[in-house]
Amino acid sequence: MKLRKSYVTLVCVCLLFATMTLRFTPNSAAANAADVYAIKGATVVTVSGATIRNGVVIIRDGLIEAVGADLPIPGDARVIDATGMTVYPGLIDAYTNAGLGTAAPAAGAGGRGGGAPAAPVVAIPGLGVQAAGGAQPAPTPAGQSPELMAADQLKVTAETFDNQRSAGITTVLTAPREGIYQGQSVLINLGGEDADKLILKNPVSLNVSFSSGRGFGGGGYPGSLMGVFAFLRQSLLDAQHYKLAWSQYNQNKRGIQRPDTDKSLAALQPVIDAQLPVAFSANSVREIKRAIGLADEFGLKFMIAGGTQSYEVADLLKQKNATVLLSLNFPQRPANLEDPESESLRTLRERADAPKAAATLHKAGVRFAFQSGYAARPSDFIANAAKAVEAGLPKDIALKAMTIYPAEIFGVSEQLGSIEKGKIANLVVASGDLFDRRTQIKYVFVDGKSYEVKAAAPTQAGPGGRFGAGGPGGRPGGGGGRPNADGAGLSVAGSWTVTSESPQGPVQLTFSLTQEGNRVSGSVASPFGTFPVTGTVSGSELSFAFTAKIQDQELPVTGKGTIDGNAMRGTLNAMGQDASFSGSRTPRQ
Repeated sequence: MKLRKSYVTLVCVCLLFATMTLRFTPNSAAANAADVYAIKGATVVTVSGATIRNGVVIIRDGLIEAVGADLPIPGDARVIDATGMTVYPGLIDAYTNAGLGTAAPAAGAGGRGGGAPAAPVVAIPGLGVQAAGGAQPAPTPAGQSPELMAADQLKVTAETFDNQRSAGITTVLTAPREGIYQGQSVLINLGGEDADKLILKNPVSLNVSFSSGRGFGGGGYPGSLMGVFAFLRQSLLDAQHYKLAWSQYNQNKRGIQRPDTDKSLAALQPVIDAQLPVAFSANSVREIKRAIGLADEFGLKFMIAGGTQSYEVADLLKQKNATVLLSLNFPQRPANLEDPESESLRTLRERADAPKAAATLHKAGVRFAFQSGYAARPSDFIANAAKAVEAGLPKDIALKAMTIYPAEIFGVSEQLGSIEKGKIANLVVASGDLFDRRTQIKYVFVDGKSYEVKAAAPTQAGPGGRFGAGGPGGRPGGGGGRPNADGAGLSVAGSWTVTSESPQGPVQLTFSLTQEGNRVSGSVASPFGTFPVTGTVSGSELSFAFTAKIQDQELPVTGKGTIDGNAMRGTLNAMGQDASFSGSRTPRQ
């Protein structure tokens, strides 16, 4: 029996392990503060023009009122002395799933969604609806409904975007990371207001994945890359036929039977008319070439999202005038790899070449913007962009790939992406050069509201480590975990109780861990059984992997994060999907 996608997603939520992405205490978004600010004395990197020394930026009513050197300070402004600091436009993450709650239900009758029958389901206590035989059938398979809107799934509180804001990210393009048709993305500012108030543009793109149908889509259909492309081609052909049928009917309604209304095919009309671009999640050369071929066949406006191997086809991308939303979630060595020499030369080469991709695209003249690639820690967004700079990408281009380039790509450059009079006041004030590993984020403004960034615990990377002196990526005042007996850093040994939030409610799991030096082993007890866990500790960071076996299906799980004493919080990744959790260690008697 093949796992349904919803089944896999809920299992991922249930089998959470010790990956900890530390959160910051949120500011109240300056609820009681003045809505007028004057940032003075800083170096202002406008991006669109010259850098201003000893500059002043004045914010009023959510907009940039003025920017320049030695400007007069309004009498009603709250003054921020930023002498010796640098002001940047707020960073834009060009593709993530931040701020999304539970996925909307799949389309029922009247939505094609590919036409494949869904597998029967059964409810498992604590885990919700699961795949099984002989039970009530589900509607159209999840992930095959292009009409789903990310904007309808936004679940935002004042704390939702703490980590992103603390890393200097003020705007994101967000879309679900589930299914083939992942839904229509929305561009949002990362404020603390109601979700509807954060929307900048909706929709921005129809997001499509080539890998999400492999064995865990709705009912396991389609189950191969060839099947995914067959499904996409057929749905686009159906959309063309749907357009023709309605066009003929609207020209002469008398004597012609009215066509059936279909939400999915109606949602594809702006796609086949090249009005709404398609963001193809494609990483390998084969996927990128197939995406281009599909776009050429149907005349689609498109972007490549991910693009891990895009540097290998940079000339083709330039020839096709393609845009790449380039992932900064670089490939890493598996945490549970026992024999490093077992990795292939190609795998090693891809890992080494990943930071060079941006420089290669830039040299080829390919338009691109940076995306986090669903990285566990938002602070990695800047850190990995710095690696791209070290690999040959000019620093000014790296900054543009996080500011004005995505603003231009998404059609909001009149509002975002640079520090100019009249633009939205999304700003980042840093202690120095944004790409210097010692730099700290000091202030963040979203829609002209100030969100405090508190000092973080030092990383264990030593001098020169990213945000090592305080900044994004850690808990204020925290200190990692308890030292081992040999002083070798973090200790995760003990019994942990973990609570995860599934769509059907909280689920508790128990982890029993032992540690020898920097190696971790143990087990996780779940409603499906007990599974072995292996991992490693480096400084304050824990990396891990385990494989859950459920109804004869194997589910590999990996993750990484940071631990703070007896508290743990973070994310893991299973089959390309992320899940979060929180838990605590039972104190030793």
